[in-house]
Amino acid sequence: MPQMFPLYWLDQYIYFLSLYYIVTMLIFQLKTPTSIKMIESNFKMFIKTKKMNWKW
Repeated sequence: MPQMFPLYWLDQYIYFLSLYYIVTMLIFQLKTPTSIKMIESNFKMFIKTKKMNWKW
């Protein structure tokens, strides 16, 4: 199954990119705790979708 590897690496890339995005957002928006909560929920949602994507 050679087609799985590009998909896997793409998934990893997206995952790290989103992690980087979340970290930068946290750094820029540390002043407001509500935005941090929003980012947290977005991250949890992302993890959920990632887990769902792994099932197929």
